[in-house]
Order: sequence, then structure tokens, then C-alpha cells
Amino acid sequence: MLERDRAALRELLSGVRYGPLVIARNDAYDIDAVVKPSLFSRFAIACRYVLVGLGTLMPTWAAKAFFYRLAGVKVGSRVCISPGVVIDPLYPSLIELEDGCCLGMGCRLFTHEYTATSFRAGRIRIGKGSVIGAYSMIRSGVSVGRGATVGAMSFVNRDVPDGETVAGVPAKPVKRSREDTP
Repeated sequence: MLERDRAALRELLSGVRYGPLVIARNDAYDIDAVVKPSLFSRFAIACRYVLVGLGTLMPTWAAKAFFYRLAGVKVGSRVCISPGVVIDPLYPSLIELEDGCCLGMGCRLFTHEYTATSFRAGRIRIGKGSVIGAYSMIRSGVSVGRGATVGAMSFVNRDVPDGETVAGVPAKPVKRSREDTP
């Protein structure tokens, strides 16, 4: 079972598998045996933590993007990364920020999570020209479509279609009045 879980995680990290990976907790081994199977993997995780941390501290978008790219994040051109953005340092290579997207102040992109019964990891894609509002959280395994908008302080736990506006906890489509439409 341990080797099966390690193989599934390798598939996710290599790009063979797209959907989120969920590994049930069991008594035979701790999830760290899957996530950090060797001394090298523990060192690599520590390096990613440092690179993501340095990116978070940088004052300009270009400097942030430089360190995030070194950590493994796929960062397109003209990406706005506001102060206080949190990029998951465990698997930053599972994050893709397409051209012209904007991450609002303090938003969080988490590629993994633990629950009482399982471990979950998945890709996050922020589409071209989309905007993630301040202090919002994007869950592992979620894609935000091109030109989509996520309202401030939202929790996005499902894919957001192209051009959609969502808000709330959990995030749901926002209905627009006639006055709001262009």
C-alpha cells in the first residue's frame, strides 16, 4: 500500500495525473512516509520553503515571480502577486499562474491538506486574466478559469468556469443585477 501511494504521488507531481490525489490515513504507516520518503526529499522540501519564503518577502512582482519560479511555480507573464500572498511550499510545482492573472493581498494557494481521515494534494491553475480577491483561499485540485473573478475572503473548493464571478464561503456564483452588467 505504501508503494502504491508513493507511486500515485509521483504521478501527480510528474504531470501524469491531473485530478486531486486523496490518500486515506491508515495504521500501517504515517503520511510522512509517502510525502517525505527520503533524506533528499526532506532537504528538497526545506529548500522550497526557503524559496517560497523569499518570494513572499520580495517587494516587486518580478522579484516574487523569480523566487516562485525557482521553487517550481509556473508563473506566466504580467502576473500580479500582491503582498502577503501565501504559496504552498510543500508542492509549489503544482501551481500554475497564467498570463495576466492577479493574486490579491493575502490570498492563499494550498496544494495539499490534511484531514482527520486523509491527505489530499492537487494542482491549482489560475487562468489567464483572472483575479483572486484579497484573503481568499484556493483549495488543492481547483482551477479558476480565464477571466474569472473570486471575491475577497472567499473559499474556493470547486472549479470556477471561464468568466464566472464567485464569492463567499464556500464560493458560489454571484448573480448580477442589470445595473452591474456592461
